[in-house]
Amino acid sequence: MTTPVEGFALRTTDAQEAEQALAAVFPRVHLRAPKEAFEFSIRSATIEHVAWTDHTLPMPGNSALDEPEPIVVLHLRGDIRLEHAGQAFGPGPALLDSPERATATWETARTSGFALDREYVRAVATRLTGRQQPSHLFRSGHPRGPAEARAWKATARYAAESLTVGSEALSSAVLQRSLVHHLALTLLHTFPNAALDDLRGAERALPPVVRRAMAFVDEHAHEPVTVDDVAAAVHVSTRGLQAAFRRSLGITPSEALRRARLDGVRRELLAADPGATTVAVVAHRWGFLHLGHFSAAYRRAHDELPSETLRR
Repeated sequence: MTTPVEGFALRTTDAQEAEQALAAVFPRVHLRAPKEAFEFSIRSATIEHVAWTDHTLPMPGNSALDEPEPIVVLHLRGDIRLEHAGQAFGPGPALLDSPERATATWETARTSGFALDREYVRAVATRLTGRQQPSHLFRSGHPRGPAEARAWKATARYAAESLTVGSEALSSAVLQRSLVHHLALTLLHTFPNAALDDLRGAERALPPVVRRAMAFVDEHAHEPVTVDDVAAAVHVSTRGLQAAFRRSLGITPSEALRRARLDGVRRELLAADPGATTVAVVAHRWGFLHLGHFSAAYRRAHDELPSETLRR
């Protein structure tokens, strides 16, 4: 099934029109700049769980973003200073993950970046660690180090190129899910966060084969993979993988796959329009064919019926 990338481009000398364009990606943004010689250009693209934008303001000004809803990660260029949650950022990467107001001032600025669905990133982190993660995960908006900053920059560049409207790189829902998942994983690797702390502790306790298998499950849960596929990917027998999971996690590889898929269903239901889709359609897309068994498993995992999640 083809799912088109939604995007737009705009050049304007109207500050109000510029603010409205930014608000489509960053709700509750406020833009202040002199009306004289005002210039603004923006490109933007959106798929499920993520929006990308690249915008330029070649004159002095300032802006504010009230209570950021998504997780916002930007790359700042030009003579610009951004402040958020007690942290200051100059040119380079900056992550915003706090309900506090973010403010920016500049002489000239070009800013690109992403707004990622908070619930989606939280679900990825929870599945990685096996522990429920907080809504606000990140302890700092600065990368952990130069290597992590370079990794994020490379991933962000690839994602931006893939999101270019008309690109065939994201011509299907599967390709789009893979890209968003890769963005979320790189984000968790780049910026200090609670999930990474948990994961480091858990990784020290888990055998390497189980760590590799869990990473494969997390990456491919939306595909029709089997336990045999997981075992082959980490170069062990299916029986050996099952024994390793029972010893280390107390669950089977099949249960790990099922949990990952139930989490995937939940993310889609939370993002879906109840008038445009059904629980059955989403469940079938994630490989659940028996709706009665699926509903019971979903309720055990998430303490509510899938229909209740869809109506949120």
